[in-house]
Amino acid sequence: MELLDEIERKIQRGKFLLMVEILEGYRSNVHQAVSKMGSSEKMYHSAHSCYANHWEGETRNKYEEIAAEIHHIKNKIDQQGDRLINAINKEIRSLLAKCEALR
Repeated sequence: MELLDEIERKIQRGKFLLMVEILEGYRSNVHQAVSKMGSSEKMYHSAHSCYANHWEGETRNKYEEIAAEIHHIKNKIDQQGDRLINAINKEIRSLLAKCEALR
């Protein structure tokens, strides 16, 4: 019976460790996506400094609206990415604690 219990614990630990591995990959993907948005915003600012400074009138007004929306969306992505990564980290810690308890 003790051998069966040990085998069951090892199987459960293996499942938890596999879940940790999957979550680590997911966390990496989220980090990359948020990072790419940051890179895209930097490219946008570079283009802005080259072209948009001389725009006037309605074109300038519409551009400013779009620029504000882009900035707002980027901030929301950053915040959501942080929340998601924090939730993933919390779940990873929980799974690792469960693994440790099965030793």
